[in-house]
Amino acid sequence: MNLKFYAPLMFVLAVIASLLEEKKAKLPDVPSITEKQITTSTSALTPAEIDFDGSNGVITLLDTKERIPHTEIARWRESLKGNNGFYTYNTNNQPFTALAPDIKGNFHLAHSYLEGYLPFKIDNPMMPMLVIARKKTYQYDHEQYGGLMEIWQSSKQSYYYPSGDCEDHAILLADWLIEAGYDARVAVGTYDGGGHAWVVLFLNGKEYVLEATQKSSFGRQYPLASTQPGYHPKMMFNRHYFWLNTGSKQTTKYASGHWKLMSRFTEQPF
Repeated sequence: MNLKFYAPLMFVLAVIASLLEEKKAKLPDVPSITEKQITTSTSALTPAEIDFDGSNGVITLLDTKERIPHTEIARWRESLKGNNGFYTYNTNNQPFTALAPDIKGNFHLAHSYLEGYLPFKIDNPMMPMLVIARKKTYQYDHEQYGGLMEIWQSSKQSYYYPSGDCEDHAILLADWLIEAGYDARVAVGTYDGGGHAWVVLFLNGKEYVLEATQKSSFGRQYPLASTQPGYHPKMMFNRHYFWLNTGSKQTTKYASGHWKLMSRFTEQPF
């Protein structure tokens, strides 16, 4: 097994222009009852509840059935202290899991950031994205965290804090949808040449790309992945599984046979 570093997940100049336009854009309307739910759910989060220390467990490599115990994962986390970035651990030169630093600088498995958080119940899978657009602004990590280029917020932290970058938005959106019963995953790859994270929703036999940082111009439903060729995915994860794209990075098919299920994370208290 070996470790690989990926550049920070940042937008590129083309997207900066859209962020400037976002200041002029009217935020999406939500029902008044939802406004109350937003206020109530945000107020319910205390500093103690958003304190994040990851989760313990074991990783199973699905090809070989090899189990990586929590003690080994703890050694990975310890070895990365003082670093900053998005790291993958590989087997046979293929990533099977990823780690990233939290707001304290401590590294955790990507799965851990999906805490199983449901701000409030929803009937429409569009609602979480509309809420996130209203309550969270886009801000680069280096602007928030003293020049550090890669910091991840957990789903509760992302809902609580008013700003964050692409993976913070994506983690919150995916976790909310998962907790509401949908099959959603965080995808990591590139967009317009720059590192990026977004959400993929699998619903009724179709795949949708959810740009979690979107702030305006919402349609009645999420766009089909087939209409979004600008997103080039390398890997996906949810709370328990990690997928690797073994085919073309220009794919718009997130359920094709080129997606290899690499590992399963099983949370276990220790």
